[in-house]
Amino acid sequence: MTAQITSAQADRPSRRMAVSLSALAGTGYAAAWIISLSVGAPNPSVAASGSQVVAAFAGRSGPVLAMFALAEGVAAIALVAVMTAAARAARRCGQARAGLAAAAFGIAAAAVSWAELALGTWLISGLVPDRRTATAGAIYHAITRMDGAKMFLLAAMALAISQLARRSPILPRWLAPLGALLAAAVVTSGLGYLLLTPGLASAVYVSGVLLLIFVSATGIALRSRDAGAISPARPGTGRAAGCPSPAPPFKPASDPWTAAVVPDALPSLVTRDAGDEPAR
Repeated sequence: MTAQITSAQADRPSRRMAVSLSALAGTGYAAAWIISLSVGAPNPSVAASGSQVVAAFAGRSGPVLAMFALAEGVAAIALVAVMTAAARAARRCGQARAGLAAAAFGIAAAAVSWAELALGTWLISGLVPDRRTATAGAIYHAITRMDGAKMFLLAAMALAISQLARRSPILPRWLAPLGALLAAAVVTSGLGYLLLTPGLASAVYVSGVLLLIFVSATGIALRSRDAGAISPARPGTGRAAGCPSPAPPFKPASDPWTAAVVPDALPSLVTRDAGDEPAR
């Protein structure tokens, strides 16, 4: 028992660090996207031709590369951190399948982002300066369609997190309807990016805002809920707030002294008391 308590106490700092990182990653995800939209990079239409892409990006390599690095690099790393933290918390609460689904879709979306970062770097650093309009247009459209596919992965991720919010205490319940709304909006904008349709793609202004709120709220909620789960036990309950801890490998009621000594002593005490009783 002492060894188990010591192990649990030693594990608390690492869990506190993990949940703190989830909050930092959640806020970092939103910050990376907001900054990427503030660097002044041009935003050609999803259906822009190769000559329009080259004209828009020519002489703007600095802001465009910064936008790609933040939105497709830093933000993707933060997304993976939030989703893996959600998967760990879900496993502790018996919702491992939903947690693994959220992490898998989040990591897949991040992998697509990193591929977009590589293609975007080639586009801005090589194709645009060389005025290779045909190849630049093809690569830009490939990045756009990859963005659409990534949005479908993000929709699936949002639905998995919504399931966690409904079925476990690790996330607030209001994230469930928000995740469903996000999934619908991001699928709409994803279709626009896949089909290179500007009208549908404009839904990204709604889905993008919802996505920032959703991921940030998930990371921060994991921090607050897990902080409660590793706080000292509530008086009279013997356990911390949050998900119930696993059952101990021993039975507290099975005291060896009570089981071995007391039952053997009771018959002698009864016999002695009966024999010492004065005659009437």
